[in-house]
Amino acid sequence: MRQKLIIAAFACILMMAAIQWQGASLKRNFTPRGIVELEMATQPRQIDLLNEVWDKSVVKMNIWIDFLFIVSYVAFLALASEAVSSKWENQGFKIMGLTLARVAVVAGVLDIGENLLMLQTIAGNFTVISLQMTHYFATIKFTLVAIVLLYLLISIPVSLRKNKT
Repeated sequence: MRQKLIIAAFACILMMAAIQWQGASLKRNFTPRGIVELEMATQPRQIDLLNEVWDKSVVKMNIWIDFLFIVSYVAFLALASEAVSSKWENQGFKIMGLTLARVAVVAGVLDIGENLLMLQTIAGNFTVISLQMTHYFATIKFTLVAIVLLYLLISIPVSLRKNKT
């Protein structure tokens, strides 16, 4: 389990760096959050503005790289949640960790849906409803990932204490 977790962490960091490096040109004064601006856009005029300042080929490539990032972060979050859940003596926190491992998978599925919608958006095939769906998928995904990360942060002292014994 430890070796899988280390590989997943390394892959996650590598993919995070790759997606940031490849998408660096998407971060401008008008679009400081890069691709997140597209994830959160809910109105056609926002898409029009993004299309004016972004190179579509860079956006598409960033989205395709994100599919690899999804695999890496879901693997890392799920494995880490399972690993630290076993360190808890409190049964509720053990179950929470195992549940949050599955929540990481749900976040990944939402991210895949979001990416598919963004590929359609960048191709010009979108409606206000599809933009709102992309926004909601992203918002829920970010929230779920934040919850899993919070659990992992809270679990660090417990995990370190258990490793010493």
